[in-house]
Amino acid sequence: LRSGINTVPVGQAEAARAIGLSFSQVLSLVVLPQAFRSSVTPLANVLIALTKNTTVAAAIGVAEAALLMKEMIENEAQLLLISAIIAFGFVILTLPTGLILGWVGKKVAVKR
Repeated sequence: LRSGINTVPVGQAEAARAIGLSFSQVLSLVVLPQAFRSSVTPLANVLIALTKNTTVAAAIGVAEAALLMKEMIENEAQLLLISAIIAFGFVILTLPTGLILGWVGKKVAVKR
């Protein structure tokens, strides 16, 4: 959000102060709406990365991962199948999020 605030030109806040708005009014009416529009896409990327990282950390413990890898090495035929199932699961989790937030990002994007 801080980088979104930095994308708002200084003249916007100065103009708002010049017409007599208080600091809180400048922030809530002028700066933050523009900052949110600029930061939708980066926030969506962080949400997708967070989803992938927490899914891996929460679903697979170290002991379970070691046992799974041992079984996968013993049954090489299932290695590709298990990898494909895991990859498909991540696609199911992240693709709708990316598409929806990409659409929102385009909808609220600032035309420059």
